[in-house]
Amino acid sequence: MSLENAELTKISVNTFVTTKITFANMLADICEKLPGGDVDVVTAALGLDSRIGRKYLTGSIGYGGPCFPRDNVALSFIANQLGVEAKLAETTDHQNRSIAEKTAARLLPMLRKGATVAILGLSYKPDSHVTEESQGVFIAKQLSKNGIRVVAYDPMSADMQIEELRRGIVVLDSIEECLSQAEAVLITTPDPAFKSLTAKDFRNEWSQVLVVDFWRLLRSELEGKEHIKYLGIGLSEDDAANNARLSSIWCEDHSSSKGTSAE
Repeated sequence: MSLENAELTKISVNTFVTTKITFANMLADICEKLPGGDVDVVTAALGLDSRIGRKYLTGSIGYGGPCFPRDNVALSFIANQLGVEAKLAETTDHQNRSIAEKTAARLLPMLRKGATVAILGLSYKPDSHVTEESQGVFIAKQLSKNGIRVVAYDPMSADMQIEELRRGIVVLDSIEECLSQAEAVLITTPDPAFKSLTAKDFRNEWSQVLVVDFWRLLRSELEGKEHIKYLGIGLSEDDAANNARLSSIWCEDHSSSKGTSAE
């Protein structure tokens, strides 16, 4: 293999994986708008196709870290320099970089001004101290910029370079300290430390806490609990509204939009 072919292979692997992640995230967005929508059901079935496979097909939050974003951009760059279109890679990168802003825009109407939001997961993946291109960090910064007080916890925070995060974000030493003061909680990494949380852990001085579970780690534990508003990313949030939305699509009369030869 030549040096050029080897380098192209390397950045292509990561670009393909980021495309797969972003595709699954798109499916999660669609499932939220369908009655009974469940991205885990869809992606589990999709992954059974041997041409596709189950890995990196979860539907949750965007990718991060030092390699995935860099190699996606690198492939776009070299393609453009060689006069080749790389719109798929460019769109994947754009979609991924828009997640923090879209998440904040969705959550802000649900929060009072000055509310405290807890971010569980600052690394870009579990069991890592690396926060480079972390979606949890991006979302924390976006919320803070919009007047939300952000507290955060990560099991590896002691090993993180977090001076930058301290500007508007309070990094705490325990999950309990985070949850006790949060009106809303965002679970941004599927860390094993978060999988063992129970509904009792989310009790605080407010009558109800909003839990946004990007990975649906605590769905069976938190769904239907009176003091918790559970928002599982990729799950239908309102079946009645979603049924009405589908009905309007299926029953809409499109005849009026068809022009005639006289027009």
